[in-house]
Amino acid sequence: MDFIANLRSLSLQRQIILGVTVLGVLAAMTFLVRGTMKEPMSLLYSGLDPVRAGEVINELEQIGVSYDIRGEAIFIPANVRDKTRFALARDGLPRQTVQGYELLDDVNGFSVTSEMYNAAYWRAKEGELTRTILTTPGVDSARVHIGANLRSGFSRSQPTPTASVTLSSARRLSNGQAEAIQFLVALAVSGLNPEDVVVIDPRHGILAGPNKEIVEAPSVVAETQAGVLEQKIKRLLAARLGDGNAEVSVSVDVSRDRQTISDVRFDPESRVVRSRTTNDATETNQGGAGNLTVASNLPDGAGAGGQSESTRKNSGETIAYELNEVRTQTERLPGQIERVSIAVLLNEQALGLDFAAPNIAEQLEQTRADFEALVRNAAGLDSVRGDTITIELMPFQELPEVEMTPAPGMMQRLIEQHLWSAVQAIFLGVIVLALGFGVMRPIFANSGAAARTKSGDGASGAGGSVEDDLFGAAPSDPIDYLKDYTRENQEQTAALLQDWLKEDRKIAANE
Repeated sequence: MDFIANLRSLSLQRQIILGVTVLGVLAAMTFLVRGTMKEPMSLLYSGLDPVRAGEVINELEQIGVSYDIRGEAIFIPANVRDKTRFALARDGLPRQTVQGYELLDDVNGFSVTSEMYNAAYWRAKEGELTRTILTTPGVDSARVHIGANLRSGFSRSQPTPTASVTLSSARRLSNGQAEAIQFLVALAVSGLNPEDVVVIDPRHGILAGPNKEIVEAPSVVAETQAGVLEQKIKRLLAARLGDGNAEVSVSVDVSRDRQTISDVRFDPESRVVRSRTTNDATETNQGGAGNLTVASNLPDGAGAGGQSESTRKNSGETIAYELNEVRTQTERLPGQIERVSIAVLLNEQALGLDFAAPNIAEQLEQTRADFEALVRNAAGLDSVRGDTITIELMPFQELPEVEMTPAPGMMQRLIEQHLWSAVQAIFLGVIVLALGFGVMRPIFANSGAAARTKSGDGASGAGGSVEDDLFGAAPSDPIDYLKDYTRENQEQTAALLQDWLKEDRKIAANE
């Protein structure tokens, strides 16, 4: 009651000022308390397409869950995150962008033809395979197409199915990952061979496919070999000159043609008798009287000398030899290194030479020759192949110093994350202390003093002091205060003056 009486004793203007001040303090405290006691936000979903994200946000608004959108991420209070996820999953949110076997749920066997059912079945199969491929680390999106030809009733052979997988990834998938996708699709489709599945990345080309050798593109081989040689030569030169004192450029020319070379060679020194054949032939010819002549009228003894006989012998031998035969078939694939060119620029200021010496030219030439031999052996250059190397010694320009920004430490991260909350809490504490010690304490103190005052004048005086304490009125003049005190306590004032006069008289008598 005394507090209310003190407030009523104030003027209307000061009552309004006091009310506005208290309301402002309460509003500031409410704002700071809400900011300080705000629930931490936790990630709900991230990376959803706009349509699916809109469905999730609409559902959050319907169930009354506050959310915060930061880029492609949706944040909600951490204390309701798990509960909200279960509630959204119960309603089938977020919906899958790729549909699988759920496509068959709406298929009615009595209202569709076999061709329509087969089309829906293969679409569902492709969707399930796409979902599985999307779980591969590094795969951002994927599509699966299965070429399944139905067997005709007049066909004798079963058509071979084929499949293609188109995917996009931030980095090139390894050969092992591409082969894994091949086998995944092949084993999921009956009768499909892994060799009949092609994996395509539009950014990096064909990753795996039919009759694809494990050979990288020639440009990739050239870049890889050039990078390896550059790093090897730089490490070697840095051991002598230090980091930043050598620049190396390597150019590797690779073949882009595919060649198949067949070679057959016989060794005559390694002949072996495979077979031997001997042929012996004897031919005998006997000749009698020929045509009728004068000798025909001679006696029998005289005409017998007209007969002749001849014999001929032929001998032959055939020997067949077996020779050693070497057949060589060489296939040169694209990517074979044809020529290597290396250019090296060295900082002559890091060589430690005295450029004022009279034989500095000879020293530089000898140094260049030494580095050339060192780099040639390190890179494995072949002069027969046409490899070239160029080394130049020149002064380097001083590079501007780049200030490296250190990574924020744990304390810095904590300060960045909780600085505003700490400032709000401190400001709230300051306001509470100021309100307690600057406003409420003087009011209650003066209210107690007014309660102890017995007269109405004392009460009004206490009310005046409340106004002075509340609004910081300037203290009264000491002379006026002394006059008022003397007027109210005349007897005590007279006694005090008599004591002062007695003291002055004693001091004068002693002097």
